[in-house]
Formats: sequence, structure tokens, C-alpha cells
Amino acid sequence: MRCGALALVAFLFAVNVYRAATQSITLDEAFTYNHYAGGDVPLKVYDANNHVLYTMLAKLSVAVLGLSEFTLRLPALLGGLLYLGAVYRLSRWLFGETWLFLLSVGALSLNPLVLDFLSAARGYGLALALFMWALYLVAQEAGNWHWAGFLLGLAVSASLTLAFPCAAAAAVFAIMRAGGGLRRLVWRFCLPAALPAAAILAWPLRTATRENFYYGAETLRKTLASLADSSFIHSQPGAAPWLAYQLWDASQWLVPAVFVAVAGLCLKMARRRDREPADQMVLLGGVTMLVTLALVVAAHYAIDLKYPLGRTGLYWIPLFTLVALALTGALRRSRVMFLLAGLPLVVFFGLSIARYALQFNTSCYTDWRYDAGTKRVVDQLRARQAAQPKASVGLGATWRLEPSLNFYRQKYRLGWLQNISREGPAGVYDYYVLEGDDTRLVEELGLAVVYRDAVSEAVLAVPGAG
Repeated sequence: MRCGALALVAFLFAVNVYRAATQSITLDEAFTYNHYAGGDVPLKVYDANNHVLYTMLAKLSVAVLGLSEFTLRLPALLGGLLYLGAVYRLSRWLFGETWLFLLSVGALSLNPLVLDFLSAARGYGLALALFMWALYLVAQEAGNWHWAGFLLGLAVSASLTLAFPCAAAAAVFAIMRAGGGLRRLVWRFCLPAALPAAAILAWPLRTATRENFYYGAETLRKTLASLADSSFIHSQPGAAPWLAYQLWDASQWLVPAVFVAVAGLCLKMARRRDREPADQMVLLGGVTMLVTLALVVAAHYAIDLKYPLGRTGLYWIPLFTLVALALTGALRRSRVMFLLAGLPLVVFFGLSIARYALQFNTSCYTDWRYDAGTKRVVDQLRARQAAQPKASVGLGATWRLEPSLNFYRQKYRLGWLQNISREGPAGVYDYYVLEGDDTRLVEELGLAVVYRDAVSEAVLAVPGAG
């Protein structure tokens, strides 16, 4: 089992390296560079795109190693390695050398949305890795208070979307360790958590307003649906669509059922003095999950903060998976309870792993499929410029391709290419890069398509006959 788990972790890290080096830059990644991590259009105010700790690390990476997709993604790649390491350690601690160990590693590491953010230049994956290591340290009960607190503080700094689960984990840990003395708890846990978060976030957040946190869902049902979509229909139905839709439907009742079961078992687990690792994770992770949900709902009603949606709720996927699998492990002591409740969870996660594998891809980050071919489009532009040089080239582009096109303008130092505007492709230009609804301009303006990307379906067009 251990060799299989290590082989899977090593394979996934190698895939992450390949993706970081080869896949085209995307809108949000390019926006991070252009405006915060060293680009030529700096912003002086906070935006939700700015995952502050990640931005700092990316800026350092680019400054030392030069600008490329790989260097901008390097902190995410290292965060991905940390995450895979945490998954391995947590799964082995929970289940030992059993088949549940391998099931846990697969379920926690193969989810396509999670995999995307183990190499994409965003703070979600790094924050998730730090959070998972903090959970591991807390669950160990080995006195690593300061390290657990420090990692929680860094996780929030890497992505504010982790604020609620980190606060919940900190509160649960503080309650569990209250017997150790309040002063000791403050010095050894609370301060190591608060200081890095305050030091990293205080200055950028000085300009933040509630309007900066604009991305989200209006209901918890939409949150659950978006995470199910991202997990089971991440790359469209594709192969075995029946499996995708069956798992999607099952998740809509299974997730609430696990929440209810965990809520009922937590009191029972808390009374046990001889808790096994699975019991400990049901208690620690389960209460963290429940408190996180309470905080999310409270913030929604108190300050009208939107519920997580897709990637902003990324933490729910490994947290729920970990708790549900720990619940399965805890139920194995009773044959009847395992058959009634544990076995359905095993079947669900086994089929989920199969579905994850069917969606495996190295051609794009699915949230930004429209950017999958931007690098190839720019390569076409460079080739045409080399063949027929012009002193100045104007480019009209679909607005959401603007950040990535400007990233490549800076990366390749294309002095002949004018800064691309976010105003869209309306107007007279030397070239047009169009995707989505804007491709209608090919016919309306009588453009000639000189390149069409097979993955993103974006087109490069020129006026007249080209």
C-alpha cells in the first residue's frame, strides 16, 4: 500500500511540474503578475485576486529566476508538493497500511479542481497545503502548538478564503487544549497564528472593502452544486457521463447526511479517552467542518458576504473527504454500522476516484479553458511579425484574454506590440484575438482566420484576406 501511495504522489507531482512548465498562462495568473507581482500596470488598492503571501513569493521567484509561466507558478508547485505530503502523512496516520490508506490518498489528491490549484499560480493550493499540515499537527497531540498556529496564520495569508476554516480549526484546538492553561495557549498557539497573518495582510488590506469580495454564491445549495460540478463534470461530461451525473446526484444528499452524522458522533467521540486516529479526526475535523459552516452562514447574514463558489470553496473538498473517510474508519469497529454507513461512503469515494481519473488532463486549467491556447496564439503572432516586421502592431482582443496577452507581451519583450486594452475588440486593429461570443466579429468585420486553437477555440484573425 505504501509503495502504491508513494508512486501516486510522485506521479502527480511530476504531472504538476509538467503543467506548470507547459500550460498557457491564464487570466487570474496573469492579472496577479501584471498588477501585483512585478508587471507594468501596478494597482495600489486591494483586490480579491491578490493572494498576498502567494503574490510575495511569486514576485520573489520572478525577480530571482526571470519571468516565465514556470517561475510564476513555482510557489504553487511547491505548495502542491506540501499538499501531497500532507495527504500522504494524514492518510497513513489515519489508516496505517490498509486499503483505506490508498483510498484516502487517491480521493484527496486526484480531485481535478484540487489538482488544478496544485500548479496554477494562485494562492488556493498553497493555503490548502498549509491548512492540511496544521490539521495533521493538531491531530497528532504531540505538542506542536506553535507550528500548527504558524501554519494556520500563513494559510490565511496565502488565501483569505481559508479564513473561516482556519479560524474554526484554531477555535477547536483552543477548546481541546484549554486545560493546558490560557496563558500557555496564547503564547504557544494564538500568537504564532496571529502574527504572520497580521504582518503579511495588514498593509494590503488597508484599502479593502466588502465590495472587493465580489465572487460567490447566493445559497449553500449553489455552493454544493458548484463543488460537485468542479469535481465530477470538471472537463464536461466526457467519458462515462452516466457516472458523472450519478455521483453529482449522490453528493447532493450524501454531503448533508455526513454533516448530520458527524454532528451526532462528535459528542460521543469527545467523551472517549482512548480515541484512535480515525476517532480523533472525526472529532477535530468534524467540529472544524461544522464551525466553518456556522461561520460562513453567520457572515452571509451579518455582512451579506457571499457563500463560497467553486475555487473559493476549494477547502471544502479535502476537509469533507478527510472527515468522511475518517468516519468510515471509525465505523469499522462495528460490522453492522460499517455495512449501513461506511460501505456506501467507500463505494462513493471509489467511484469518485474513477471519475477523477477519467477527467485527468494536462492541456488546460478548466476554470480558464478559454486561455488554454493564448501562448500558441502569441507564438503565431511572433512568427508573423518575424516574417513581415512592423514597427507597431495593434491587437484587439476579447476582454478576458487581455491579462494573459499582456503577460506574454512582457515575457517576450514585444516592444512592437501595443499594450492590449481591456475594452474589447471593437475598432480597427492589425490583429484580432477572439473567443466566445466575440468570434461573431469574424463574419461581421470580414476578418480572415489565420489560426484557431484546438483546446480553447480562440481564433487569431486579420482584416481582409490576411
